[in-house]
Amino acid sequence: MIKIKTMITNFESITNELSTEEKKMIPILIKGFSTRTSQNPIKAPDIIRAINSKDYGLKNKFTEVRLRKICNFIRTNGIIPLCATSKGYYVSYDKNEIQNQILSLRERAEAILACADGMTKFMK
Repeated sequence: MIKIKTMITNFESITNELSTEEKKMIPILIKGFSTRTSQNPIKAPDIIRAINSKDYGLKNKFTEVRLRKICNFIRTNGIIPLCATSKGYYVSYDKNEIQNQILSLRERAEAILACADGMTKFMK
């Protein structure tokens, strides 16, 4: 398992390690994602609605924040090749789709770093 900083400043309450409830949802989400391809992706609101409509014994409502946290865990630990586009989440073993997902993640990381650089200007 890859160890990364789990608590992000200003987002500590939602970036701490997975809760017991969130860990319980990993196999359920993996099973659901595994039925999805680039031809039939599923959007986050549909996932949230489906999970909250069933009794998984969750004490806290399942939210998009919790979904993103679990997706991050799945990707970070290389559990399944979980891809996402503006059309939704899906699993792909196609090298081009996986490469595009990696590129998308790197571009988003670069965009966040560019924002941090821009904010640094106010520190001078």
